[in-house]
Amino acid sequence: MLKAYWKCFLYINNHKLNVLIECWKEGLYIQGIFHDMSKFSPKEFHPYAKKFFSNTKLTEAEELEWKYAWLHHQHNNKHHWEYWVVNPHTKEAVPMPTKYLIEMVCDWRSFSRKWGKRFKELDLDLTDTIILHNETKEKLKHFIKKGNKHEAKTNGELN
Repeated sequence: MLKAYWKCFLYINNHKLNVLIECWKEGLYIQGIFHDMSKFSPKEFHPYAKKFFSNTKLTEAEELEWKYAWLHHQHNNKHHWEYWVVNPHTKEAVPMPTKYLIEMVCDWRSFSRKWGKRFKELDLDLTDTIILHNETKEKLKHFIKKGNKHEAKTNGELN
């Protein structure tokens, strides 16, 4: 299990570094540094390590422990859209402050960076899978478009 903990620790730090790079570009220095710190808590770290890095099938109890860890993560990190959902059945959410919205996009971009893909607006599905307040959806669409245009211009793709 020690090997699983080490792999999990390295994975979290790699993810945090990738998010830090994306947050730095947006001027979110403090958020970039403290992003996903809850993943180091025993409530999240142990279940994540068992599920993703132990190479063993989880028992029913361990699977439930991981689900609680995931809920803990979503409900304790404001960059997750789930944090802002009031009622998932009616798809009601409160507006997400811009700094957390940008951190959320930086989180998404970090996964693209990890797997060597470019983040594109078309990669987002804002219909039924993500519950956002209408104001937040509009901010998100605007931010993504602005970011892609800037990235394309920087790479010489726009005149």
